[in-house]
Formats: sequence, structure tokens, C-alpha cells
Amino acid sequence: MKPTLLVIGPTYTIAVNRQKLWALTTYFDVTCATSRSCDRVIFGHPIFESEEGETSEPITVLRFREFPRKQRDTRMVYAGLDRALKSRSFDLVLVESEPWALVKWQAWLLTRCFQRGARFGEFSWENVERTGWKGKLLAWIYRLSSRLDDFVICGNKNCREIFLRRGARPDRTLVAAQLGVDPEQFSPVDPQERKELRQRRRLSLDSYLVGFCGRFEPEKGVLDLVAAIQSLRGAFPQLELVLQGTGSLLPQLRGHNLPWMHILEAVPHFEVPDFLRSIDVLVLPSKPFKSRQRVWEEQFGHVLIEAMACGTLVLGSDSGSIPEVIGDPEAIFQNSNIDDLAQHLRAVFVDTALQRRLRERQRQRVFDYFTNERVAARYAGFLLRLVNARQTEGGGDQASREDCEPPET
Repeated sequence: MKPTLLVIGPTYTIAVNRQKLWALTTYFDVTCATSRSCDRVIFGHPIFESEEGETSEPITVLRFREFPRKQRDTRMVYAGLDRALKSRSFDLVLVESEPWALVKWQAWLLTRCFQRGARFGEFSWENVERTGWKGKLLAWIYRLSSRLDDFVICGNKNCREIFLRRGARPDRTLVAAQLGVDPEQFSPVDPQERKELRQRRRLSLDSYLVGFCGRFEPEKGVLDLVAAIQSLRGAFPQLELVLQGTGSLLPQLRGHNLPWMHILEAVPHFEVPDFLRSIDVLVLPSKPFKSRQRVWEEQFGHVLIEAMACGTLVLGSDSGSIPEVIGDPEAIFQNSNIDDLAQHLRAVFVDTALQRRLRERQRQRVFDYFTNERVAARYAGFLLRLVNARQTEGGGDQASREDCEPPET
């Protein structure tokens, strides 16, 4: 009989994000507790628009109302979540939120009350430590989590380092992606199909299209990308920029009124593959962001592995976890450095051998580390060891640490 696993979190409101959980059924009997979908919005679109239709699933999905409604993920709990914890016995409970999230501590308390034999853990993305009073408060929360959680899955290396500095055991922490990618949905197309995709979007058939897909926000470096393309246009008029998404910078971007810059509205997730297939190179020029209210660095950049799976060349800045996702120094430029970004774009534009080499390596990296099946296998190797070890000290630590180390970069 397979061990039982309960996964809790709003990430799994839509089916496409549950594909990792489907892959986990190879190893576990999986139950998912997630949000009702009616109130959620992604890139200005109601979340239900991201569903392609009814899906038959190999897992049990339980939906709960978020309370209070329309709050951030870290500021809400699930009304009636105790029903999930009382529904059956679980070997593992994994809540996917940050250490300070209310739903994390709600799930922890309910697990300790109703699932005393279960191993409880959390998934976290946070990769930057705060300063000031907020930093001191969060440091205390991290120490509490490190002491009370049985395990932690971290979305990047820096996240793991934060937990280790606060007392988490190395063999009880894992670096792994939260979500994988479906290489059948995100797959390359032949030149004729690419031509049709461009025609559908009214894009030039002969230009070299540099693309960005995501939030139009200062920390995403979109304005740096515009400046880099503009600096290259004199020598390389074939370069054009295609931006898909929305955000606070949208009016400013439209105000440039540049004939070589195309702005496409945000689309449901299942339409993203066709955008990625229609461009020549995807760029993620993220940069560190710091204000009184928020500090942030790129925590993963899921669009990177989606583009890599499509066979689209990817370039990314050295901010946050981008280098460990791409895993190739030739494809990394210095964040906030427009000249360095322009040099990398020039290099891939003029060197077709470099283009081909990067595309092949990047697509292979997806199959090595980032398909839903590979991500699920990484989770399973870690979680099954915890189930079998029953928190014994010592034995098997060497193998556990090797399994917990992040992919090679």
C-alpha cells in the first residue's frame, strides 16, 4: 500500500498546477486541499479561464473557502480545513506557503491535533532575508518552523540557506521546484507552424523576436530589456521585442510608441506555449527590488523552463535563482546592466551555432530536472526516506544529504 500524502495550498486551484501531484501518485496516495476558484485572478483574468475543461484526475481534490476573502495567500486560512485532516489517516502533510503564512500554522495545528503520526512539512520560496524589526520577527518564525516542522522543501538554494541558518537539519531540507512542466504541452514546433503562430499574432515573419512573458513591474527588468533592444537596433534592425503580460508599467511601455515593440495582452496559461513558440529568444531580466514594504529577488521564474521545453532559447539575469534554473553561464547576464544584456543578445543573434548549442542544452535540462515526473521523483526520494526513517537520528544521513542537494548548475 502506498503512503498517504496530503498537500495543502492555493497553488493547486487550477488543474495545470496539479500535474506534479498526478505524477506523485506513482509513489503516494495523494489528496489535495486547495481553494475554491471563483475569487482568484491571474494577470487580470479570472482563474477559471485558465482551465481548459473538465479533467479526470488520479488524486482526491478537496476545495475550501478562503477566509478572509481576497486576502494574500499568507493572510488567509481555509474554512473547514479540519475536515480534510479528519477524513483519513495521512503519513505526510505538506503545506505550500511561507513560514509566516496563517494557513501554514493552521495546517500545522490541525496535523498535530488529528494526525499525530504524520510527518509535517512546508514548501517555501522566500530567498531574501529582511532587515529591521520585520527581519527580527521573521527570524524568530524561521527558528520556530525549523524546530517544529519535520521537513522543509525549498524552491531555491537561498531559501534552504535561510532555513539552515535558523536551525533546520540539512538532511530534512530539500531544494526542488514547486511545479514541473509538461514537455508534451510545451514542445517545439517546425518553421511552418512558427510562421502561422506569428501570423496569428500579427508579428513579423522575418524578424528576430526577443520576448518577455510575465508581470510588467520594475523588478522584472522590462525597461532594461527595452533599452537593450533599442541600443542594438541601429546595427541589427531585424531585432524586435514582443511583450506579453500586464502590470503597473503597461502605460509607460505603451507610451514609448515604438514600431518594433509589440505588446500583447495577458492570456490564460494554456495559451502561453504558443507565445513561447512564436519567438526566437525569451529574456528574463529580473533585478533585486527593495522598498520599505517589500524586498524581492526572482525565486524561480517558471516561464524559463516552459520556454526551454519549447526549444526557445532562454537568457536570464544573475538575480535570485535564475542562474540555478537555467544552469548555463553562457546564458546569464548581469542584472541591471543594460550593456551586458545587449552583448548577450548580440552574441546569440550573430552566432547560430551558439543558438543551437544553448537550445539543445536547455531543453535537455528540462528533461533532466524539470518535467513533472522528474520533480515528483525528487520529492518522492526525499519524502519516502522520511516515512521510512521515522525521524531516527544518524542512519542514512549521508544518502539523505546527497538527495537533498539542488541540481547541478
